[in-house]
Amino acid sequence: MEGSLQSFKSFITEERQPYKVVILTVEHGDKSITAKKFEKEAKKMGLQTFLSNFKGVSISFEDGIYVIQDKEKSLEISSKDTIFFIRGTPVKDSHLDLISEIERIGFTCINSRSTISICADKYRSYVKLKDFNLTQPNTVLIPDDEEETIKNSLEKLDTKFPIILKTLRGSKGVGVLFIESERALTSIVQLLYKEDKDTDILIQEYIESKFDVRVLVLGNKILATMKRNVIEGDFRSNYSQGGEVEKYDLSEEEKRNCILAAKSVGGDFVAVDFIPHKGEQYFLEVNSSPGTD
Repeated sequence: MEGSLQSFKSFITEERQPYKVVILTVEHGDKSITAKKFEKEAKKMGLQTFLSNFKGVSISFEDGIYVIQDKEKSLEISSKDTIFFIRGTPVKDSHLDLISEIERIGFTCINSRSTISICADKYRSYVKLKDFNLTQPNTVLIPDDEEETIKNSLEKLDTKFPIILKTLRGSKGVGVLFIESERALTSIVQLLYKEDKDTDILIQEYIESKFDVRVLVLGNKILATMKRNVIEGDFRSNYSQGGEVEKYDLSEEEKRNCILAAKSVGGDFVAVDFIPHKGEQYFLEVNSSPGTD
C-alpha cells in the first residue's frame, strides 16, 4: 500500500503545474475532520488547495478562466489540473446542482453527483447492489403509514422479528432502529410520518452478528479495512457511535465483492459495509463520504 501511495503522490505532482485540490464539504467546524485531513495532506505535497463549506461557494468564468470563490478566498481552476473532493452528503438541490455544474465543465469530481445520490438513498443503493447480484438482507419499502400498508410490507419482507427499520437518508448510524414487534413497527412508522409526511422508510431483515466490516475502496483497490464491533447494549457498530474497531483480513472473495459493490454505485472513493454470515457477505450499504479516523 505504501508503494501505491508514493506512486500516486509522484503522479499528482509530476506535471509542470501541480494539481490543485478543491474540497467542498457540507460539514462545519470540528465535524469536517476528513476534509481538513485532505487539505493538510495536499498542502504537504505542495498542492494549492481550496477548502470551503458549500454555503456561499460560487464558480465564475471570465476571459477564459474559471475561478472558485467564497466570502474569504478564491482560486483559479482548470479542468486540466483541478480535482474536486466532496465531503459529507449534500442533499440541498443548490449543492447538488453545483456538483452537476462542476462535472459539466469537465472537472474530475470525487464522488460524482450520481454516486452521491445513489448512496444517499438506501433503497436505491439496495437496487444497485442487487443488479450486481450481491447478497443483501431482504429489504422492503413502507410507502405510507396506513396499517394495511405496513402489514403488507411485513408480509413481503417475510422474516421474523426483530427487524431493522431505516429512514432512506441517514448516516453514522442515525435513522436506524431495531424493531421487536409489529405493534412497535406500526407506532414508529406512524410517528415518523407524523413528524415528516415526506419521510421515506424501509424495513430490513435483521442479520445477527457481533460485528460488521467496513472497507475503503479507492478506484479498483482496497485502501483500508476494519472490523467494527457491535456496541454493548446496542445493535449498531458505527465508530461515530462509539463502536470499537480492530484489524480484519479480507478473503479474496470479499475483496472482489467489495470492489463490485463500489462499482455498482459508480464510486471512486467509497466505504463498503458488510456482515460475514454463513459463508457469504451480506452487504449493508455503500457510503460516498467515508470518514478516515
